[in-house]
Amino acid sequence: MKVFVTGVNGQLGHDVMNSLYYAEIDAIGSDIKESYSGVQDGSPACTMPYIGLDLTDEEKTRKVIAEEGINAIIHCAAWTAG
Repeated sequence: MKVFVTGVNGQLGHDVMNSLYYAEIDAIGSDIKESYSGVQDGSPACTMPYIGLDLTDEEKTRKVIAEEGINAIIHCAAWTAG
């Protein structure tokens, strides 16, 4: 199984990635930034596979999911003001 986690630069997504790592589940993280810019605590989430992706780009999102062989999605991304 391969899981795609959105919003990994945030606390929830970061923690989900760590939980998947310790459960020995293959996971790829994503967020809108080109490279991982979340919590830098030395945990596995900091170095796990990452794809910079704007989820509002439906065509690119579908392409990534298909190309990576994703079986499940955990959506932790959120729209924030600013």
